[in-house]
Amino acid sequence: MIKIKTKDIDQLHELINNSKVITLVTHYNPDGDAVGSSLAMYNYLKEKNKDVIAILPNSYPQNFDFLFNDIEYINAEKDFKTAKKRLSVTDLLIILDMNANHRAGDALEGVLSDISCVKVLCDHHINPDTYDLCFSYDEASSTCELVYKILSHLDNKKVLSKEVSTPLFVGIKTDTGSFAYSCNDKSVYNVTANLIASGIDAISLHQQIFDSFTFHRLRLFGYAIGKKMRYFPNQRAAFIWLTNNELKHYQYEIGDLEGLVNYCLKIYNVDFCALLSERDNKIRMSFRSKNKNVDVNVFARKYWNGGGHIMAAGGKSYETMDTVVKTLTKQITEEKFLQKNQ
Repeated sequence: MIKIKTKDIDQLHELINNSKVITLVTHYNPDGDAVGSSLAMYNYLKEKNKDVIAILPNSYPQNFDFLFNDIEYINAEKDFKTAKKRLSVTDLLIILDMNANHRAGDALEGVLSDISCVKVLCDHHINPDTYDLCFSYDEASSTCELVYKILSHLDNKKVLSKEVSTPLFVGIKTDTGSFAYSCNDKSVYNVTANLIASGIDAISLHQQIFDSFTFHRLRLFGYAIGKKMRYFPNQRAAFIWLTNNELKHYQYEIGDLEGLVNYCLKIYNVDFCALLSERDNKIRMSFRSKNKNVDVNVFARKYWNGGGHIMAAGGKSYETMDTVVKTLTKQITEEKFLQKNQ
């Protein structure tokens, strides 16, 4: 159960009221929770007639297009100069769904660290950096659940506007895998009920989020599962790996790999899985587990320059795909992902 301190809400309320230029920023390769929490905060602040802009480090997945109507945002990868200029005049920076500046990507990290404005963190990952005001609750299902709690406290009402509730619903649905994980607390269902009470169409939103694959993305999933999954029944593990050339062949777009790693966990006796994808001159890694005895956050931090949650984490490597595949295969055969061996 998330219990937000009244003094923190009061401080945030004062900061918002006294700020003239507010900027929102989230992590690189923004997912549903990053997009949802950013746009919900944006719409809330617009309703308060604040000067607010959202900065996304790079492009978002196309299935979230419908959320961006009448949203003023900057894609920092495409227009870094404008993003940097906006941050230079910002007096309140709200950081959403990332626990450290480096998660905004190499280009934005330095700017975020150098600017001297007040910085507020709203996030649900462990081990956050230090900020002026920190709403950090790793027990939250998602940053969107946390943002709902913050905004409902700020306005002292359970039902927010439809414009705020829609992206919050999207973030909760995606970060829980449509209520498949991180959802054992009744709080997330109470929040979702209040979001639906705002008038959103939950069925239509689900379809727009999950049933909007392109033809090429569906073929990519079929290829990855059919040809590129390695299965370790004795270790209860599996992983998928995809090279740059394979992604190009299937006309990969940002967001196309979202959810792919979870297909490994559909194997009844798999408790640990990974997705390796070759992008941006490095190997990006997603780790998932089925139970808390397999702490992928610890595994990612110890071996793969990453981190995240107990059952969902990420990592990276600048070695070749062949080397990473061989290393991960050895780690799996030695069961390095188990707590007793970490």
